[in-house]
Amino acid sequence: MKVTLDQRLAALRTVRETGEGRIPDALARDLDAVLTHSGERRQRSPEHTVVGIFGATGSGKSSLVNALVGADVARTHVRRPTTSEAHAVVWDPDGAVDLLDWLQVRERTVRDGPIDPRAAKLVLLDLPDFDSVERANREIAERLAAQVDALVWVVDPQKYADAVLHTDFIATHSRHGAVTIVVLNQVDLLPAADVARVVDSLRGLLAADGLPGVRIVATSATSGVGVDVLREAIGALADAKLAQAARLAADVSALADGIPPA
Repeated sequence: MKVTLDQRLAALRTVRETGEGRIPDALARDLDAVLTHSGERRQRSPEHTVVGIFGATGSGKSSLVNALVGADVARTHVRRPTTSEAHAVVWDPDGAVDLLDWLQVRERTVRDGPIDPRAAKLVLLDLPDFDSVERANREIAERLAAQVDALVWVVDPQKYADAVLHTDFIATHSRHGAVTIVVLNQVDLLPAADVARVVDSLRGLLAADGLPGVRIVATSATSGVGVDVLREAIGALADAKLAQAARLAADVSALADGIPPA
């Protein structure tokens, strides 16, 4: 018999209550965080899917968001070196206000015409660069990586193997493969014959992170290569309307790994 998310969360709650004074303090804090987050997220606009776009400085993340949306909605390096606030793009704002308030995302743009016919309830977040020299920017990226329903990691041909990206971020969310897309952006900077080689190298690194088989999309915000493919991939996540539950289930699984035997 398949165990439901409600049953798994109830089991975690039992572990937390009966484990008082018996489980490590760090685990108790993690249990409290997941139980609180799951309860609050499920109360807020379950029909919306929140997709976070994460990337390092220079990965072209904000330019890619603009290409996805088809308008200049995200700040790029031309006007500001790095994104310092999370910025939301929404197509059906009804019900999303409370959700965005909870996520503490103040910058918002409402658009007509979703990026994919299945993504009318999409909330797309352009996040600060996680490797920013500004500690506050990294903290925003870390916090929202733990809150969004689906994660899109944007890497570039120069820094796709960066240890910070893989150790501190992607590997940390290795349980979330069902709601993860990895984008190799700026492929226009590579000779065409090298794109497949770099994608294969990236695939090997992701497997080492614990994400074998995760979807990789090669894109160029400049030339438009792969942008439609990424739109469809994000649309599929939104269409399934299962990203929220899959994300929470992955959070539960990651915690369960650290619970000691009874």
